[in-house]
Amino acid sequence: VSAASRRKIEDAIRELNYRPSAIARSLTRGATLNIGLVIADIKNPFFPDLVASVQEVLEGRGYKVLLSSSGRDTGREVDIIRSMTEHRVDGLMLASVQGGVEELRFLERIGVPCVLASRDLPELIWDTVVVDNLRGAQLAVKHLRDLGHTRIGYVGSDPSVKPFADRLQGFKGATADLPETAIVLEGGMMEDGRRGTHELLSRSPRPTALHYANDQMALGGFVACEELALRVPWDVSIVGYDNISAGSLPGIGLTTVDSAAASVGAKAAAMLFERIGGLTNDDQPPRLRHEPTRLILRSSTAPVPEGS
Repeated sequence: VSAASRRKIEDAIRELNYRPSAIARSLTRGATLNIGLVIADIKNPFFPDLVASVQEVLEGRGYKVLLSSSGRDTGREVDIIRSMTEHRVDGLMLASVQGGVEELRFLERIGVPCVLASRDLPELIWDTVVVDNLRGAQLAVKHLRDLGHTRIGYVGSDPSVKPFADRLQGFKGATADLPETAIVLEGGMMEDGRRGTHELLSRSPRPTALHYANDQMALGGFVACEELALRVPWDVSIVGYDNISAGSLPGIGLTTVDSAAASVGAKAAAMLFERIGGLTNDDQPPRLRHEPTRLILRSSTAPVPEGS
């Protein structure tokens, strides 16, 4: 095309506000321009930042993101993934998946590019972006210990899910020399946190500080403390994990570990785009990236109460 003809085409495009047909582009490229994103629980406030960052990265490159939630059901998760592959998505991102290696092994045979976000499965040859959950729990405990707390309780969640297992391991390692730690494992929701908090605070001697495997359970801890007429942070200090938006609300001020959801989503989306677009060699080994964790200090922690 001559320079003059190209200028005429560009002028017409601007005048008509023309946008290339996604169908035409996909036919030309042999692609659907669709990406499947599967998350564990659409009701979990951890996921909105991750989903938004994935959409921003991939839609900015011409892809549409098809979102589905498994509701933490492994069978449903596999069905969703199979349906997406049958509809010929160009790639898949699995965020905090519930399934194990055997449930997901079929994806390796299909050959659809996949990226894991917020959970790593080393046995599968996929790029992965996670945070250092073990380190995050250690940061939470160090903060409480720096405030003088030695009776620290932990309200955890399903240890078969690796992020929760790593957080539990980090807590245990950081409190190994403390004789009066207590651990309960619950389901991961706000009501589970409330129930676990009641169990821990009914013990004698009572913990002066509590760390939770996620912020939803920590919010349940606030409810339990109010029911027990205990003041946060003067009677009990509370530290969560994830840094969901509700934790920063006035009257809550939850000290928490930032799980970098937006950064994890953006990095995972970029890695998936590189795989789909051939910017990464097919024979390149899977990449594992750890996003740093950091402690967000707010008003739910204080020095150990006098006389405790």
